[in-house]
Amino acid sequence: MNWAIGQHPNIQVMPETAWIATSVIGAFGSYRLGSERGKFSHLSNVAYPESSFLAHTARSIDLIVKEVYESRCETLYGDYRSKGIRINPDNPNAAFQVRRHPDEPKRRWIDGTPLNSHFAWALSRVFPRAKFIHNLRNPADVALSLENFDRVGADKQPLKEGLRTWMQHTESAWLAEKALGPERVFRLDFDRIEREPEAMIRDLLGFLDEDFCAECLEPLKHKTNSSEVENERPGLMKRLRRNRAHRKASEFYDSLVEAVSEDARLAAEALLVQRFDAHLANRPLL
Repeated sequence: MNWAIGQHPNIQVMPETAWIATSVIGAFGSYRLGSERGKFSHLSNVAYPESSFLAHTARSIDLIVKEVYESRCETLYGDYRSKGIRINPDNPNAAFQVRRHPDEPKRRWIDGTPLNSHFAWALSRVFPRAKFIHNLRNPADVALSLENFDRVGADKQPLKEGLRTWMQHTESAWLAEKALGPERVFRLDFDRIEREPEAMIRDLLGFLDEDFCAECLEPLKHKTNSSEVENERPGLMKRLRRNRAHRKASEFYDSLVEAVSEDARLAAEALLVQRFDAHLANRPLL
């Protein structure tokens, strides 16, 4: 999905980062460390606002992302601003372009790092105008893919571990949905990618306040990051029917249609803050 959205002229695609989430976590920890002793600490000595500290963090991250993207474009295309970019239609990956035209603004960026699902609340504080996409997929499909990830050069996960990974990420994303609301979190049902790709892309770009771009549909015609094990699905489903972890995951998956009350939103936000504070408490900065 990152590659699809990254074909938009105003959105750049990027590899998984991990450093962005860890930088955000570190920013919160650094601010608290610099404010813990009242008048004897640098930041709290003048009551320097946390919001200002985090805004500087956001600006530095954005600058690094854009500098890295420019370097990536120069590596791929050379002096593309004066010489242009040529898209080779015979290239088997022609639909997956880092940049399509030299004059594309590419003011926004999309980061699909899985780690982000656990820290959406912190990311939303650092980037108060950011929007989030919850890519929701059936747990059986995820388990099938993760169990055979070694076929695409990644570490495979046994069935039980794969289902646990799905539960952890999906619960975190669901909490973010409830806490941040539909104005900031878009639920992307994975099966829409094959069933109605254009309608899904139109909805997603509308959520992002971006114009529709037909090029965003090109990558969806190709399967990416797929372990290509559809012929093993019947055997997997037979094992899943006897698997307690899968029953729990399926029940949770089916429950994600529930309406969110204001009390539920506040409870979700409180839980995200509690979990983030616990993570900071167990993560020494010095």
